[in-house]
Amino acid sequence: MKVKELSLLIIDEDKDMRQVLAAFVSERYRSVTAAAPEDVGSLIALESFDVMITPRIGINFSAKDAGDSRVAEGVTSVAAIKSGVTSNTYEFRSLNQDASSWVINPFERVLLQVAIENSELSLRKLKRIKEK
Repeated sequence: MKVKELSLLIIDEDKDMRQVLAAFVSERYRSVTAAAPEDVGSLIALESFDVMITPRIGINFSAKDAGDSRVAEGVTSVAAIKSGVTSNTYEFRSLNQDASSWVINPFERVLLQVAIENSELSLRKLKRIKEK
């Protein structure tokens, strides 16, 4: 499976972070964003996703969170990326059998880490501008 063929579901409570990260990864992934794990079940009913990214901060993804046991059955951790900007850790999880055999390669991990860090830096700059 080629990376450009993967669809990415981005889950983050921070709407701005979701939108900025989706913009940064848009050339490599087809992406959709959601605010909470509870939204995954309804989104998957509408569209098929290969990989999901969530901040690791307190999120323990389960069938209950997804609202659909079929979703959580095949969810496995693929990779974790720690941001050098905020020290937040983002976890990638596969959502279907084709993607479950997908292993993030080191180059792709670096590109995704850069996208995450650029998103966080952009949001910090935006907040500073709003404060002034």
